[in-house]
Amino acid sequence: MDRDNIFNNIDDLPAEQLFEYIIQGIVTLPELRQTGQLDASKRRVIEKLLKDREKEEEEFWEQCIENNTISAFSDYIEKYPNGIFKLEAKNKISHLEDDNAWNNAQDQNTILSFTQYLGMYPNGKFTLEAKNKIKELEENGFEIGEIKKNPKEFPADKIRYYLSNGQLSKEDLLQKNIPEEVIHKLLKNESTPDFVLGSTPASIPDGFTEVYFWGIRGSGKTTALSAVLSTANKNGLLEIAQGPGYNYMLQLQNLFYDKISTLPAGTPSDKTQYLPFILKKSNERNARSVSLIELSGEIFQCFLYKNASKPLPTKQHEETFNTLIKYLNGPNRKMHFFFVDYDRGNDADQDSYRQSHYLNAAATFFNDSQYNIFGKSTDAIYIVLTKSDLMPQSEFTKREQVKEYLNSSNYLGFVNSLRDKCKKHSINGGRILGLPFSLGTVYFEEICDFNSETAENIIDILMRRIDPKGNSILDVFNK
Repeated sequence: MDRDNIFNNIDDLPAEQLFEYIIQGIVTLPELRQTGQLDASKRRVIEKLLKDREKEEEEFWEQCIENNTISAFSDYIEKYPNGIFKLEAKNKISHLEDDNAWNNAQDQNTILSFTQYLGMYPNGKFTLEAKNKIKELEENGFEIGEIKKNPKEFPADKIRYYLSNGQLSKEDLLQKNIPEEVIHKLLKNESTPDFVLGSTPASIPDGFTEVYFWGIRGSGKTTALSAVLSTANKNGLLEIAQGPGYNYMLQLQNLFYDKISTLPAGTPSDKTQYLPFILKKSNERNARSVSLIELSGEIFQCFLYKNASKPLPTKQHEETFNTLIKYLNGPNRKMHFFFVDYDRGNDADQDSYRQSHYLNAAATFFNDSQYNIFGKSTDAIYIVLTKSDLMPQSEFTKREQVKEYLNSSNYLGFVNSLRDKCKKHSINGGRILGLPFSLGTVYFEEICDFNSETAENIIDILMRRIDPKGNSILDVFNK
């Protein structure tokens, strides 16, 4: 209920409900009193409830102070999102994370570790000390030695700099098994073009399978999509439709045109993209029409706000959310791919939220029967673990490792929630399916020796699970 409805119905709303609106941050007690419609008995009940909650919150906060851990303060913010000590809790988390990052940098005691610290905390408590450490190590000539030991872990700009001034040679890189083609790509210093995004249509044509790519900002879903489109195009399976997202899809399919490719500096995540295309083998008469929806990363922020019964922060958030709900309520068959970034792990972002927080928020929202996100129209749900090549070597297959990782404490709530949906609606035979995803070997943080294997796995899923039909989505757009 929004503010206007609350103010218009004060007489009809019980004190306990008004109290809930107050702690959600929608209204305040002084605002309710100023209307002149809040009778004394309700006011006294609300005041008692607020006093009890304040006492409970103060006791919880004291325990957090005693524990003095990131987890404790994160729990406080989750339990009291509009709490008295919210800002202090965020500051505590920031300071503790700063301390942890600095301790880690000191343990490694390398130029790379101190540079990474400065990248994470440019205004951190130990900024000056980190700069001094870097200067000291550089003066001692440690960096060149470190680069010669493991060059592919350093940024491309730094490698090019030392190659240009003669402190590093091509032979140094070759001796560390950096392929000749990768060095050639490095020296060409190519950059990827800025993406040209398409408009988001009000509705999706009926009769074609909708494939949703979900993922928070930086989860790797856009790069994975690029790998899928590029691989399908190389294999002669892809034809993209004119209209929405045409330029964007062309750019995506060209990103991995060469086996040795330059990764984009950043991928767009602030706008939901509708990407229609077909997949068809050369000997097939009919084609699989795909209405792919690459969801904006901000949709997970929408879930956080909706779960807290708070208004969405911007008009763009409202448009993104409303468009998604309209798409999901459509009659088409649907498949869902959720992208989780292995390399990012469960580190907190600038808002102190972790990947698990966003995913669990999605799981909570999916349980809201008002929206019925997954129903009889859903054919498949997959969780895709990006950068899975960084997982440690194991006797188990990558798929087994992905299953074990996703069932860890960080993501178990999210996985169990999706598993329940699969059982309830007979999706995937009642199971959650996990997929590893990797681009191949990445050198210097920006050059990729592309391996299409995991992209082909996703293409295979689409080819197997989408029925070829005589009518095509190309008939809708290519007129």
